[in-house]
Amino acid sequence: MIKLLSQHQRETIWELAKTDIKLRYQGSFLGIFWVFLKPLGIFAVLNFVFSSYFDHTPNYPIRLLTGIILWSLFSDATMKGMTSLVTKTHILKKIFMPKWEIVLASILHSAIVFLFNLIILFLFLFFFYQIFPSPLYLAMFMFYIFQIYLISLAFSLFTATIYVRLRDLDQIWEVLLRILFYATPIIFPIDILPDNVRKWVYLNPMTFIIERSRSVLIDQQIINFSQDVVFTLILVFALIAGIMFFKSNSRFLVEKM
Repeated sequence: MIKLLSQHQRETIWELAKTDIKLRYQGSFLGIFWVFLKPLGIFAVLNFVFSSYFDHTPNYPIRLLTGIILWSLFSDATMKGMTSLVTKTHILKKIFMPKWEIVLASILHSAIVFLFNLIILFLFLFFFYQIFPSPLYLAMFMFYIFQIYLISLAFSLFTATIYVRLRDLDQIWEVLLRILFYATPIIFPIDILPDNVRKWVYLNPMTFIIERSRSVLIDQQIINFSQDVVFTLILVFALIAGIMFFKSNSRFLVEKM
């Protein structure tokens, strides 16, 4: 998507994303190391508490870590994207620029942080589990990450303009993210659920992505690629709808900030 933009737009989005990362850890004693420490801390606690309950699940710790890191991308990107216009009000009031660049830069910021988290995941995968996925399975894993990017961008294009008018939206979404985290098969294996419950859990798109990601990365299996294609097309249509919604609702937002 970045390659479809002009050089000036790419440079603007990149600079905004870099600035966000610098400000995110500015004044912190550990600074950028929090990128690694946060997911590792969550993983250590959850693995300590739940590994004994799900020890029958093969490679449970790496499955847990994969779910946590993928969920972190989704939660961080959607939250940053939602609040991006309001947090950049000082820029929008001084400089004329397309507002969608602000949203895209926020998603890119989360994607850059996610790349650091991937280092942790692959270190565990290669050195602790001696799992070495082939290029095909790695490409499929990156494909599922792209799906998270599409979901996050579509969601942010819808909610960024709404958040300007409804400032409670970030609090509501934060609560929903907490609920969805425990309702998504991140901590627990999905096969422990009855069939009638499992079909409802799969209504959550992150369930589909996390399960497929584990399948290609850990089990090295591709499950029904035609479903992946259909799911991706749905996400593309959602993104197009998000773009249209954003375009029609963002014209006079600066005056309302």
